[in-house]
Amino acid sequence: MLKPVLVVLTLAPGGGATHLALSSPEDTAACAARAETVRGVLEGAGVKVIATRCAETDLSFTAYAHGEAQGPHVHPWRVTLPASGAVIEPLGATENCHPAPAATPAVHCAVSAQALTD
Repeated sequence: MLKPVLVVLTLAPGGGATHLALSSPEDTAACAARAETVRGVLEGAGVKVIATRCAETDLSFTAYAHGEAQGPHVHPWRVTLPASGAVIEPLGATENCHPAPAATPAVHCAVSAQALTD
């Protein structure tokens, strides 16, 4: 069953890897409101936000945690950004990701502290 997901892509401190954060709002209206709030908070803190998108997914993932509680960003993901929404794909240890941020649709290779759950 598809459910709403907020996809947040940011540039890691120091300009390193692209980080992915995911959250599960109740519905699309809540997602849009949360996306606007999250972007404002992050940009206000000096974080480079690549994208905030509301999408739908049938994936389940661990909850987002703030700061040190989130743990290391070790889980690789491919995030494709069509004109609206997003496609999030977890990558296996041997899968490659080829970033194309200027392409249409844009493709970002990101790491996240969040992992898939059953």
